[in-house]
Amino acid sequence: MASEIYMPGPVCLIENSHQQLVANPEALEILSAIKKPVVVVAIVGFYRTGKSYLMNKLAGKQK
Repeated sequence: MASEIYMPGPVCLIENSHQQLVANPEALEILSAIKKPVVVVAIVGFYRTGKSYLMNKLAGKQK
């Protein structure tokens, strides 16, 4: 049986804390438990240009 990690939603890996970028401890804990390759996806762009739509498509989510 494959072990699976439950994530109820996206988890931010890097946070802005007091004008510094820091790693989110919760995200690091989740990542350290994953034993298979991981892909990081970042999508940037102007507002209302389909970023959320594209991320949902990549994640296989239905509306």
